Amino acid sequence: MNPSEQTLPDHADVVVVGGGFAGAATACFLARRGVSDILVLEAADQFGSAASGLNASMFRQVATDPVTGALLRASVDRIRNGCWDDPVDVRWNGSLLLVEGERGRPALAAAQAAASAGFDCRIVGRDEATARVPILASAHFDHAIWTPGDGVADISALLWRYLREAKRRGARLVTGCPVAAVEVESGRVAAVRTPLGRTTCRLLVDAAGAWAEEIGALAGLGPLPLTPFRRHLVVTPPQAWVDPKWPLTWHLTDDWYFRPEVGGLMLSPCDQTPWFAGPTPRDPTVLESLAEKLAARCPPLANLPIQSWWAGLRTLTADGRFAIGPDPRLPGFFWVAGLGGHGMTGSAAVGDLAATLLTGGTVDPGLARAVDPGRFLAG
Repeated sequence: MNPSEQTLPDHADVVVVGGGFAGAATACFLARRGVSDILVLEAADQFGSAASGLNASMFRQVATDPVTGALLRASVDRIRNGCWDDPVDVRWNGSLLLVEGERGRPALAAAQAAASAGFDCRIVGRDEATARVPILASAHFDHAIWTPGDGVADISALLWRYLREAKRRGARLVTGCPVAAVEVESGRVAAVRTPLGRTTCRLLVDAAGAWAEEIGALAGLGPLPLTPFRRHLVVTPPQAWVDPKWPLTWHLTDDWYFRPEVGGLMLSPCDQTPWFAGPTPRDPTVLESLAEKLAARCPPLANLPIQSWWAGLRTLTADGRFAIGPDPRLPGFFWVAGLGGHGMTGSAAVGDLAATLLTGGTVDPGLARAVDPGRFLAG
């Protein structure tokens, strides 16, 4: 639909700002809990055009932060086994997370803790890792974390699973509709104003990704410590030696990764440059940095031809953990932000947690405290 042909309702019980994974999953799980009067507003002309559509499409479930790791694993379990009757299109090739030296100990400890809790992952040596991905024979690493249940998803299809279900259950989806103002009356959220009109609401969910702090500012809220970071992805032409069944491979100590992509490889130098919410132009020096890093750490991957490359944004909180919960300064304002590149992987658990909190359901108190945005505002 042409954005200019869309109209807004006069009222919605819940307005969700942002149509990426955070907003789409929250709307879906709210609708599952019986909330049908939902309005999802996406500033761009199509859903998933920002971070949710510019990432590497990878499910990676081992994280050094235990709260984040638990949410990621719960999310992938639901996506794989319980969210929908028909399975989501995912290549479950697994993952190898490479570690080296003392800096690799936190990741190894996280994997051991996850395995002790029953998650299917284990620490393997160089021989097994190289047997799975032979090009690693010349790479520098000591151990690898093998997780057979990781994989690569069709991100657009997954995003639209959430959006279509929310719409089927009564939610209204509107694109090309940035929020221009958030009205506050009697000390709580009252309405949003956009170029397409004004909608009163009881709750506003800020799931705007890199723009989340801007939405908070429109409501008169001081900043939450959310920082967008630019990161580049590079795709090579098809290479005869690439096996499409290779697992995604991420060197956690050196910060680079690769995975099969349409006969070639998708790679990233895991660059992390503070950026702003807006266009993300490419930085040519990143290609040089990637080539130098790979030449030193995995020579066969250096100087590969490039077919396409782009930059996207990942938004992190000050402590790297998600911010999901009500803002204690303004009743009716709820954050689903700071997913830090885990938006796709964590989408089902994040959406379910947000919807449960929004509807007054029961949540583990320790989990609620761990992700509560109010932790940044104490004192």
